[in-house]
Amino acid sequence: MNIRFLAQSKFFNGIHVKEDVILEKEFEVGKLNNLPKVRYFLYYLEENVRKEVMPHSEKIDIFKITDCQYESDYIYFTEYDDEIGTEGYALNIIKYNIVDHTSSKIISLKDNVELYPDRREIKIFVLDDSNLIIQRALPKVSENGLCTGFFNYSLFLFNFAKNKQIMINDENLVKNGIDFMIPYDEKSFILKTGFTLFSNNMHELLNKHEAAVESIYLINAQQFIGDLQLENPNLVINAIDQSFYDTTMIDAKIENDYLIYSKYNFNEREENLIFYDLNSKNVYTCVNKEITNKSMIDKCVIIDDAPFIYRRNALGTQFINVETNEEVINYPLSYKIDYVNNNIVVASSKESGLFVKDKPKVNIFKFPGKKPILDENGEYIGAVSSNTETSYIFLK
Repeated sequence: MNIRFLAQSKFFNGIHVKEDVILEKEFEVGKLNNLPKVRYFLYYLEENVRKEVMPHSEKIDIFKITDCQYESDYIYFTEYDDEIGTEGYALNIIKYNIVDHTSSKIISLKDNVELYPDRREIKIFVLDDSNLIIQRALPKVSENGLCTGFFNYSLFLFNFAKNKQIMINDENLVKNGIDFMIPYDEKSFILKTGFTLFSNNMHELLNKHEAAVESIYLINAQQFIGDLQLENPNLVINAIDQSFYDTTMIDAKIENDYLIYSKYNFNEREENLIFYDLNSKNVYTCVNKEITNKSMIDKCVIIDDAPFIYRRNALGTQFINVETNEEVINYPLSYKIDYVNNNIVVASSKESGLFVKDKPKVNIFKFPGKKPILDENGEYIGAVSSNTETSYIFLK
């Protein structure tokens, strides 16, 4: 078990890239009215060093880029040429190596940036060292005119090593679109198709036949690329789970070897939190009947290879083993649980006394112990883990 406390200024907005490397973004007013300029920083936690990525290039956060490769040495971002042509700005996708700090342009798209973010959406999924998927989505108005969303999709597979593109014809991908991908291991990733109805009251605003079939899959990357290259209109992929209209998927994440995802049933007005063991295929489920406008998926964790959910009530924060449906521990109300990594629980508290008033403190517990094994003065603002044994805790 390794715990590192790191002092930040006012906030923490980092995304864990790999090992001890964090990617941070800072936004500022740029030359484009509708899109802010973005600066990227790599924070090397062990060295406590923060470096800006290519500080002299003009970067914008116009495309949603996902690297589907596990523990990748690369980050991807968009820069644009300052001069506008007849077809708009040249938007360059840059592949940047976080180890040796080299970079290369892998694709350039010319587009009218004024269409973003309201009238066009592009998602880019990097599948391996040579192939990526570009998904374009255009807005569509529902039949009753009450809802507008990005429901019209076109996709193509682009091999940037060979500068070759192939239209994707699979009926499911073209009709329902790719919602997100999550890297799992060196060979595979999680793919979810179909848009959720949970947000923006879409279940009430769309007719049933306008909704997408939502499916979630475990995908072998190379097999998937090979199937797309054949331009088959009906790819054969076995879904882990599916939802449609009265039941919708909200969110998903991978923790250890579990796919954890959330499904909301509009008729029952309840959320099902599902733990799917990607190795054994065992499924564990718990029900949340107190959902408002946010999922409880962030309260779903894996502790010592067992599925847990924790929730705060009038007595404190209870941790429930989902497999056995038993409460293992209830932490007192004086502790606010902020973060869990394997069997390490991070909680905030306030120290008061005759000469001390509401002094913030961060406490570390070894689950299921109730006595802190470590504490540090400061206000918790975030945490990341490089593995199940190492946690970095950020303090204001």
